Amino acid sequence: MPRLPLIHIPNGIYAVVSKCNNNEFLFDSPHKFDLYIRHLIECKKIFGFRMYDIGCMSNHVHELYRIPTDVAISQILQRVKGEFSRKFNKKFGRSGHFWRNKPFYRIIENERYAFNNMNYFHWNPVKAGLVKRPEDWPYSGYRFHILRERSGLLGELLDPLPGEEELKLDGNMLRHIEKVYQSRESRYIGSQEFCKKMRLKFSGIA
Repeated sequence: MPRLPLIHIPNGIYAVVSKCNNNEFLFDSPHKFDLYIRHLIECKKIFGFRMYDIGCMSNHVHELYRIPTDVAISQILQRVKGEFSRKFNKKFGRSGHFWRNKPFYRIIENERYAFNNMNYFHWNPVKAGLVKRPEDWPYSGYRFHILRERSGLLGELLDPLPGEEELKLDGNMLRHIEKVYQSRESRYIGSQEFCKKMRLKFSGIA
């Protein structure tokens, strides 16, 4: 599959998924999860992005960024992923790639779609059989957003989604988002009009 061109949408919302190399379970302890979250906090201070949500699993990570107008998602991810790989390998005496290929991102139309996208992150550990309820998994934004717990590392990392109190989960939208995530070819999450507009603007990318 040819490499997809980079897309810069100033102040855009990006859903990013990064998989560990060879599908290894490299996040196999709370200490390693915390190391990555602390690294994200450092990167956030450098680039000034907002992080609306995260879903850290043992072998992959979902993140939801809102990028600044003057910094591209590629610049952010190069620092977030590349620097963490070096930091992790040095700390744990490991060599080789930490991540499998480059992270893959999708562009989210607006906060309404972002809110429903977050629900996909929150239920990943439940679907994987790791916990019975999303609030039992400590490495997602569920407790931050739904239970309004703003303490600890995730409280420092995450930002509230604008208008979060008024946003509602939409069953049809949730099914649409899950279908999009099952297809690597789909680059956008939003209404049909938004996706069509994006495909026309960035021809050959959809």
